[in-house]
Amino acid sequence: MTFPPHYRAAVQWQSRAVLGRHLTVYRRNWHTAVLPPLLEPIILLLAFGVGLGGFIPDFAWRGRPVAYLAYLAPGMLAYTAFMTAFFQALFAAYIRMHYQKTWEGQLITQVRLEHVIWGEVFWAATLGTVYALIVILVLAGFSLAGWLHLHWAGVVLVVPLLFLAALAFATLGLLFTALVPSIDHMNIPFFLVIMPLGFASSTYFPLEGDSPWTQAWLILNPLHHLAEGIRFLLLAGEWNSHLLAACGLFVLMIGVLIPLDERLLRRRVLGEG
Repeated sequence: MTFPPHYRAAVQWQSRAVLGRHLTVYRRNWHTAVLPPLLEPIILLLAFGVGLGGFIPDFAWRGRPVAYLAYLAPGMLAYTAFMTAFFQALFAAYIRMHYQKTWEGQLITQVRLEHVIWGEVFWAATLGTVYALIVILVLAGFSLAGWLHLHWAGVVLVVPLLFLAALAFATLGLLFTALVPSIDHMNIPFFLVIMPLGFASSTYFPLEGDSPWTQAWLILNPLHHLAEGIRFLLLAGEWNSHLLAACGLFVLMIGVLIPLDERLLRRRVLGEG
């Protein structure tokens, strides 16, 4: 079976070279770049999980009582992978493409556009997973303090799932990188994608309803399945259908968006098509 070039590029050395370039640049300022993903979960867990959660009694989730802090923790993992990967593939990739002309420099070497795309996707997914791991470390600290009780064995499955999710959301971010006319229009994907996906996804609060529109949204929302799948693993220690739905939707997103991203970016960057 022969895969199309835009899929084969994922395993070629040029894509790894693009990823390595981004890693080299990041390592120069890692000590400052790592502060926001470290401080953000601490602030959010203290403000919402401990502060606001102190006013919220335990509530029923899937037939079992849970504290709001315990409910919030898995949602933050899903949201971190989503937000980091999407923004890296949107803002950072756009700046490298349009302002820094990094893509132009790469394309005069043996690197082709499909390698640039996969390098950007892999880098966004790597950073999203690393930032999610930082959140896991923060959650471990809360557990040691006795504020949080999770099934830590589930983390073994959570980490690769977060990487797959970050890959999928990175391809979505690159789609908007190819479409937005200028950096001033970045607020459009923020309101069209990030806010609906991020907050209507069972990440920070339960989202349930009998309306067919609500049910359809939950079925098609990959971030909802990711948050609920991780929540089942970490709160109940159970494998569940949300994990299968999340994996299926992420693979579908990657399979559909990678060739679409390449086509649109080839038109924008190279003037082809």
